[in-house]
Amino acid sequence: MSKVSVIMPTYNRADTIRRAVGSVQAQGLRDWELLVVDDGSTDDTPSLIPQDDPRIVLIRQENRGFVEARNAGLRAARGEYIAFLDSDDEWKPHHLQLCIGFLEAFPAEWFVATELLEDFGGGRRVNHYQVETSQWYPRMAARIGAHSLDLPPGETDDYLRVYESRTAVGQWGADLLREAGVQTVPFVYSGQIFEHLRWGFLIAVNSMVLRRMALDQVGLQDARYALAADQHLVAKLCLKFRANFIATPTYIKHELAEKGALPAETHLATGRTALRFLRDMLRTFDDLFWLARPDDRELRAIRSLMQLDMAQVALKNGQRDEGLECLREARKGLPRFWRAITLQWLASYLRSPQRSVSIWDTCNRGMDALRQLGRREISMRDLFHKAWARLGRA
Repeated sequence: MSKVSVIMPTYNRADTIRRAVGSVQAQGLRDWELLVVDDGSTDDTPSLIPQDDPRIVLIRQENRGFVEARNAGLRAARGEYIAFLDSDDEWKPHHLQLCIGFLEAFPAEWFVATELLEDFGGGRRVNHYQVETSQWYPRMAARIGAHSLDLPPGETDDYLRVYESRTAVGQWGADLLREAGVQTVPFVYSGQIFEHLRWGFLIAVNSMVLRRMALDQVGLQDARYALAADQHLVAKLCLKFRANFIATPTYIKHELAEKGALPAETHLATGRTALRFLRDMLRTFDDLFWLARPDDRELRAIRSLMQLDMAQVALKNGQRDEGLECLREARKGLPRFWRAITLQWLASYLRSPQRSVSIWDTCNRGMDALRQLGRREISMRDLFHKAWARLGRA
């Protein structure tokens, strides 16, 4: 019996899977089993799984989707702890040691997660969930006049918008982090965060390590939520247990394959299935929050913002009718939702749905920049540099 079972579903990831598997083999904690579940790949993915490491087990099945692949791995898992890794991403070498160190130091806690870095290539990285708690979700809240993410009086730490307590990493992890080159000892944040999941992701399944007994209590991933099954699993865990979050990144989510090109198989949330992903997220939101409290004004407004996101993706895909239907739904929750009103007008009268959302997006960026200037959050010089950099990426 291994200390930790690592679950890795994969499908047509010949251009990324060696990086992912290699990051497991590079872990400072050596007592693991890696269950790679090949979900009917049609490329060379299965042949790239190392056969000379007895800790690595390849499970093959017909194509049934990543949820069923992950559940197949969970059913075969024998470890005391469970960890997850996507086959196009990687862990830093101290990930398992740090997370299991926390869980063994605090036997009353059921799971822990860390920050993750999203690497877009070219040196551009985004730290999750710093950006969500400091920028994205507070801006969403301000847009709809919500206050559930307001900081406690006198606090400036954005993670305390969603967590109840903060403590420094103790001896169970401090020395390990210093050896890994982490200059500042991070904080561990804890609390009941289920209600805050209405805003979106706050914990990534792939940066999480949990006790096997926790999964026994909440069950496997639910295939009914398809591409949003990760968020649904996080919500089930956060509803039943206190969340713990170590504010240092140990997981790297890659936009590009190992050789620097886009992967042959696109990402579920941003590739060909982006609109399906947003539909599944909306259905998850409805089942977790909305259907039980349809008169909650904040939930209604958040749902409108989600509908606006769906409309943008639909229009970018040339799906005018679905885009307009999403915009009509968005306006039901926020009747004076000028962003939805403007996009609805453009999509109705311009010949190209893609052109309508492009013009709308440019106008929104310009208005947001002017507001930042008015609030003195950005200088004219910085604004110019941001615009120039954006033109360079276009």
